[in-house]
Amino acid sequence: MNIYCQQCNEPIKSKSAKKFCGSSCAAKFNNINRAPCKHGPSRMPRPNCLECGKEVKQPHLKYCSVICSAQSRTLYKTPHDKKMANRAQFMKYYMKRKAQTPPDADMDAIKEIYLNCPAGYEVDHIIPVSKGGLHHQDNLQYLTISENRRKSNKIL
Repeated sequence: MNIYCQQCNEPIKSKSAKKFCGSSCAAKFNNINRAPCKHGPSRMPRPNCLECGKEVKQPHLKYCSVICSAQSRTLYKTPHDKKMANRAQFMKYYMKRKAQTPPDADMDAIKEIYLNCPAGYEVDHIIPVSKGGLHHQDNLQYLTISENRRKSNKIL
């Protein structure tokens, strides 16, 4: 029964060797996917940046630059997204404080209403909270900023 080298698939002639035909094959096998040395290029492929897709300069990094790394940590890609998310979070806190959120309110649906608010519009309570309206998905609507300011806390 012949035993073959794991690196070059040649039959092993030495009786003491179990995996490799010699020390050079063992070194080649063990150095695959290691960092480059001064004697030659690395066999390890360079990954692509997780944010922009460009090739990363150093194989152990995930991003090609500090800018891509910072952009990957931002939750909101535009200022409008951040504004709407902050407004939804504030309204959740405010309504809980005022005890105006009924138990049957779907908080995920309310959050989606705030997050899907178009630019130039605001989420408005049809019956204002100050007049006894509830923070419920059926009591929310989109109004332009000027209409919402004009309406204030009136019931129309």
